[in-house]
Amino acid sequence: MGVGTSNPTTSENKRGLSRNFSVRQADEMTSRGIDSHMFPSKQKSVKSMFAKENIKRVGKAVSKFFHFNAIPFHAADNPYYQSMIDEIAKAGSGIKGPSAYQIGNEYLDEEFEELEKYLGDIYDKFSTFGCTLMCDGWSTRTKHPIINFMVYCDRHMIYHSSVDCTNIKKTAEYIFKLMDEVVEVVGEKNVVPVVTDSESSMKAAGQLLMKKRKNLFWSPCAAHCMDLMLEDIGKMDNVKETIAQGKKITSFIYNSDKVVNLMKTYTKKRELLRPGITRFATEFISMESLLRHCTELKRMCTSDEWVEFNNTTKRKAETIKVAELILSEKFWKKS
Repeated sequence: MGVGTSNPTTSENKRGLSRNFSVRQADEMTSRGIDSHMFPSKQKSVKSMFAKENIKRVGKAVSKFFHFNAIPFHAADNPYYQSMIDEIAKAGSGIKGPSAYQIGNEYLDEEFEELEKYLGDIYDKFSTFGCTLMCDGWSTRTKHPIINFMVYCDRHMIYHSSVDCTNIKKTAEYIFKLMDEVVEVVGEKNVVPVVTDSESSMKAAGQLLMKKRKNLFWSPCAAHCMDLMLEDIGKMDNVKETIAQGKKITSFIYNSDKVVNLMKTYTKKRELLRPGITRFATEFISMESLLRHCTELKRMCTSDEWVEFNNTTKRKAETIKVAELILSEKFWKKS
């Protein structure tokens, strides 16, 4: 007798399949307010279901749909994308896709009903857990001032409303009026704190609201307070100088694709976080990232590739200054 090969038993197959996303798990996720369709079920891999040629055909068909409808490629990163592929695979061949009318009417209405039920379940919790009303002022890309109102309850955040404040002076009285209207809609008995940034008009509006609504209180946003603290710290001469030097290093590296790729070979494809223009905390996070990769950056700027990739008239002089900065122990001690 030759060496026998054991085939998996039916029970073993069932145990393997039991690792798939179960109906019970889906129900549990739905009960916690999580849309189970966002998480594709653990079906057999596509490679095991289709031949290699079929995989190519599927990829080409999906890509063509994206290309000829000018759909942004990052739409494929949406959690519902793979869920859609899984449902089509489970339905099998011969299925016909929904028409434009069905998508815009039948299924849109169903989606609306599901969303209304989801929001209704959260609203029902207001009287039990209370809720936090959040007010956030910001500007759009076209510089239109907007005030958003969000409601937080039992680990769920929902959007309530927005107000376009174009050509309107955002005085304390005006903001108070908006806050008071939203509190009235949500229910005064349901609102515990009202959270805003600590800008003077917001703070004054919060004080007016507490004066009228005795059962709630106003609180400044902790993240905004920390951001303002870091802004003040960043104005200190020694800190300001160190942050400027850190910006100089990151800007120099990211101004050349070759140098960025060289950096990634030393940092194991990790990016250096670059300072943003909206949050002061980002500058300190960026400095922490530089400090974390201190050794790798030193090795990079003493390599032959560093000299080769920066050996242009435009970058040569700057290369020496940046290298000296990276190799400076004084800079890293200050960081």
